[in-house]
Amino acid sequence: MIRLAGQERKTPPPVWPEDHYEVVCERDEPNGSTRDRYHFPQYAVHSARNLETAGLARRVRVVRLSDGVVIYDRVNGVDLPADEW
Repeated sequence: MIRLAGQERKTPPPVWPEDHYEVVCERDEPNGSTRDRYHFPQYAVHSARNLETAGLARRVRVVRLSDGVVIYDRVNGVDLPADEW
């Protein structure tokens, strides 16, 4: 590929939107913990509830990354309504 003088390679914009929520899944040993990130809160909470229902984790919580607020953690009785996500 030939570039003319003054032309610079531009970085394309990211394909995926920035993540705003993190699902922290604590499992028994030897599996340890996992962290998955989501852009939309409803997908994060849905994932957390499904992990618990399937019995794949002993504790799951959803954290809003912008301020560190836990929006879902059944073990500690946190389940914020959707308008507070």
